[in-house]
Amino acid sequence: HALSIPVVAAIHGACLGGGLELALACHSRICTDDAKTVLGLPEVQLGLLPGSGGTQRLPRLVGVSTALEMILTGKQLRARQALKAGLVDEVVPHAILLEAAVERALKGRQ
Repeated sequence: HALSIPVVAAIHGACLGGGLELALACHSRICTDDAKTVLGLPEVQLGLLPGSGGTQRLPRLVGVSTALEMILTGKQLRARQALKAGLVDEVVPHAILLEAAVERALKGRQ
């Protein structure tokens, strides 16, 4: 968050555990509408808690109730669910994912 340039996560496919925590550290997140795109913190299913700031960043985006459900149960969200929850800012087709991410980053620089 401390960077002077916008950082946008372009997500296609599974974005789980540390991958989601990295995306949470970005200024913005865009994911594809692909059926394989899923976001979550499944570490709890292995007896672990997210260790890279996910427990602090996730509630700020999706609210405490949704964050607790995701963190304590390992619940994963599909793209449209993630958009509705506020976890991602936009859902786009895979073909334009990078274009949409670059466009969002350039808008953030203005």
